Amino acid sequence: MGNETELSDRQRMILKAIIDSHVKSGEPIGSKLLARELPVTLSSATIRNVMSELEKLGYLEQPHTSAGRVPSGKGYRLYVNSLMNEYSLTGQEQTELDKMSSQKLVGIDNLLKGAAETVSKLTDYTALAVKPRLNRVLVINFKLLPMNDYGALLIMQTSIGIVKTRFVEMGFKVSEDMSFKLEETLNRHLTGVSIGNVTPALVAEIERELSVLAPLLVPIMRAFMEEIGTLDGGELRIEGMNKMLKYPEYANLESFKGILGMLEKKDYILSVVSAAQNDSVNIYISPESEDQQLKGTSLVFKTITDNNLPVAAIGVIGPCRMDYPKVISTVDYLSDKIAEAIKTENNNLSERKEQAK
Repeated sequence: MGNETELSDRQRMILKAIIDSHVKSGEPIGSKLLARELPVTLSSATIRNVMSELEKLGYLEQPHTSAGRVPSGKGYRLYVNSLMNEYSLTGQEQTELDKMSSQKLVGIDNLLKGAAETVSKLTDYTALAVKPRLNRVLVINFKLLPMNDYGALLIMQTSIGIVKTRFVEMGFKVSEDMSFKLEETLNRHLTGVSIGNVTPALVAEIERELSVLAPLLVPIMRAFMEEIGTLDGGELRIEGMNKMLKYPEYANLESFKGILGMLEKKDYILSVVSAAQNDSVNIYISPESEDQQLKGTSLVFKTITDNNLPVAAIGVIGPCRMDYPKVISTVDYLSDKIAEAIKTENNNLSERKEQAK
């Protein structure tokens, strides 16, 4: 695989042109089309050679049924990092975003609903409004009790004094020795760890330690994440779900059902947003997860903070073939406006309290 800093100016120019064209058309891009659209004159043969180089470096892919190329996840990543043009919001778009963010605050839920509706309308993608998990609830002790021939009872004592229990379906009898080994491993690796800090690397480490018992970790981890997630807050609002049907990437029923199921479960989105540690725009391109239907999907969002604490996030989810400049500008602008509105409202509330004394 190549290094993006090693790409020549010509390679970067052609990669950018391919992505710009593919975002607009949704079709594989060939050398003849590029020859007409490039800002400089190059022969089709020269363009084909550069496209072949970019494919070998992992920035392009060639569908089996086409002579053209499409961007890979690596290609899109380079595009959003250093190739795409900035998008300037139109006066009308700014007016709509300003109007939405200047409405009298009547609760964060109503504010987020309006924000998601506005973002979906302006970008023409499915929009998300998220209240991140606080990642403050910890499990301080795990207990796993074999119950019958098919599963065990997972008991989790939490840091806030609540005990959560969940019957975990294993599919076969769990012996006391197996239960003890699982319980011991969970307590060693997961006590005192928030959901946001349960990384793939940590799960892989636990799987290696469990060895032949590793397959039993999947239902246990699912139960852990879901049960503690209910205590740790986190809400997801979706607006404009029907807009996904406009894109050929989701024309396949299985693909659409896959991403619909993921959004309904909400855990993946909540985990990604809650784990974000910065207040800039976050861009996840074709994220890898156990949900294989997420391939070809991108997530763009920005966290809104109040007194340095995350209170919400606004984002867009859609195909990798996304109009990133417009989406990023829209999400960035509105998130900042909402953050300002929340700060102003809090300052006004503090002043009223002082005056009432």
